[in-house]
Amino acid sequence: MQQVDKHQVKAFLLQLQDDICQKLEQQDGAATFQQDEWQREQGGGGRSRVMKDGQVFEQGGVNFSHVFGDKMPASATAHRPELAGRKFEAWVYRW
Repeated sequence: MQQVDKHQVKAFLLQLQDDICQKLEQQDGAATFQQDEWQREQGGGGRSRVMKDGQVFEQGGVNFSHVFGDKMPASATAHRPELAGRKFEAWVYRW
């Protein structure tokens, strides 16, 4: 089985976010996305982008997160207790 290059996955998803935002701005013609970069104290971070008051889009967002940690959160292990204490890494992409 081939290893996944995490850096390539992250770069692809960040570029996808850029491309989607650019296309939506072009379609709207007036609004632009405002970006907020954030860091997660326990590991990771992300970019949140929001557009408001456009000609076509009243409001919209395109967000990317890459978070990781030494131990899975309780919400993740509530129904799967065998996962308690394990490390985790997750990419989340929403629009």
